[in-house]
Amino acid sequence: MNLTFSLIRVLRLAVILIVIPILSQAQQILDKPVAISVKGQPVSEVLKTISEQGKFYFSYNSNIVAGDSLVTLNVSQKPVRDVLNMLFQDKYQYREKGDYVIILPAVKDRTIYISGYVIDQEGNAPVDYASVYSRQLLVSTMSGDDGHFRLRVKERGFPVNLIISKVGYADTTIVIGQPQREDLRILINQKAVDLDPLIVRYSEGQSTWLGRLFLSARTRMQSRNISRFFTALPYQASLTPGLGTHGKLSPQVVNKFSLNILGGYTAGVNGAELAGGFNISRQDVRYLQIAGAFNVVSGKVEGVQIAGFHNQIIDSLSGVQVSGFSGIVKKRVRGVQVSGFMNRARDTFEGVQVSGALGIIGGNGSGVQVSGAVNHTSGDFRGVQIGGAANRTRQSLQGMQITGGLNIVKHEMRGVQLGTFNSAKILKGFQLGVLNVADSSSGVSIGLINIVRKSTSNISVYATETTPLNVAWKMGTHRFYSILTAGADAGTEKRNYQFGFGVGKEFFPFKKVGFLTEFVNLNIYQGSWENTPFLYRFQTAITWKPAKRFVIFAGPAYSFYHNDQKEPSPGYKPYPPANYPTTKISDKVSSWLGWQGGISWRYGRL
Repeated sequence: MNLTFSLIRVLRLAVILIVIPILSQAQQILDKPVAISVKGQPVSEVLKTISEQGKFYFSYNSNIVAGDSLVTLNVSQKPVRDVLNMLFQDKYQYREKGDYVIILPAVKDRTIYISGYVIDQEGNAPVDYASVYSRQLLVSTMSGDDGHFRLRVKERGFPVNLIISKVGYADTTIVIGQPQREDLRILINQKAVDLDPLIVRYSEGQSTWLGRLFLSARTRMQSRNISRFFTALPYQASLTPGLGTHGKLSPQVVNKFSLNILGGYTAGVNGAELAGGFNISRQDVRYLQIAGAFNVVSGKVEGVQIAGFHNQIIDSLSGVQVSGFSGIVKKRVRGVQVSGFMNRARDTFEGVQVSGALGIIGGNGSGVQVSGAVNHTSGDFRGVQIGGAANRTRQSLQGMQITGGLNIVKHEMRGVQLGTFNSAKILKGFQLGVLNVADSSSGVSIGLINIVRKSTSNISVYATETTPLNVAWKMGTHRFYSILTAGADAGTEKRNYQFGFGVGKEFFPFKKVGFLTEFVNLNIYQGSWENTPFLYRFQTAITWKPAKRFVIFAGPAYSFYHNDQKEPSPGYKPYPPANYPTTKISDKVSSWLGWQGGISWRYGRL
């Protein structure tokens, strides 16, 4: 027995003495230090230099290793293994045999599956829709109804830091050192839900109707689960959300460049993002975002955003937004909004807004609004509103409103209103339209009908040298008022009718004695609307108030008469009137000095 044990010990010693030197020799080849300094040299020459310094040989297939490729390398006293890795990156693996180093293609990384169950520790019940992911490997999955999950990773990714996240539960992290054959059992603990503004903000984009339509419920749930982890990478390419280079963790990645064939769902962009269909971003977008259909951004946009149909920004815009149909910004806009149908800024606006139909500003506005139908500003507006049908400012406006229909300023108007109907609470500017309305006015309203609610207006009955009976409606303020007037005379056979429009101003209207000046343009109807004669009258008068609401006035008037008819209409009273000195200015125009006199009734606020 002792002899047997002695023989075994001798054999063991012999093996050690023979094998260890061989192994040491083999190991020494890749660990030998070499120094290489080459520039634009073929790979074959570089390998020859390395082998000469290390006193060994390379063996490789020239169809696999391109020996004529030119390389530049500068290393000093580095192990052969490190030099080869620098030369070839991870394309090859190296094996030693005797005095040879054999260069072989790198072994492909195997795919490993990590599977298990996510369990509520308190209730010992499976947790569905829990996100299971790795930050380092950028891979993720979600648990099913029974709490089971299956995550695919590369073998070289081990050890894996696995994070389990679920709304209402504390994040749980486990470390898996090597591939597991059995299912894991991961316990997670409930916690109170903290409605952090960050979580609310980043969930808004996916909660829009477009987000709900184009993002699956599992994708939206995972975004809510993983609300605090974001990373930045150079680029992304995707076919649809979740099917791309970043997989299901694409909503956690901010990219410098993102290319989405049909659509993409990312954390944000710090460069450029292009999509044939749509882009949905959970955070900010900088510089450029273009989509064939729509863009939805939960954060801010700084740069240019273009979509064939719709753009929506949950935060604010600093730049340009161009939409084929509609563009919506929930907060502040500083820049330009252009759309085919509607632009909407729910907060303040500074810039230019151009839309085919509607332009809407939820706060104060400063700049230009142009729309084919309606412009609306909820706060103050400084600038120009141009609308095909209506402009409306709920507070004050300083600038100009132009429309073919309706202009409304609910508070103070400092500027110009040009439209068919103009309305302002406090007018400190100019209104020009068919109907002008103001509560109070220190400005000018010119139109067929001008109404100032907190002011006085007059209804006058008066006579002139041409027409014994006239009625006038004088609307506005004593500083400036418009006149609608009509009258008739007692013709020899047929009656002449006069109707027209004018403007005037009163001086000292609230005293017993004052005076007024007026300019009136009158059309004279003499049986036909063709070539109707017209009359311009400059008239003034002394005013006297015998009572609080009555004014008696009388004074001179100078008239210019224009008639294209060569022959006077038979049976109608001729112009100029008889017995008045007349000045003939041309064949069609004559003038004379006449008079007016009558009484006015004041109504409204005195």
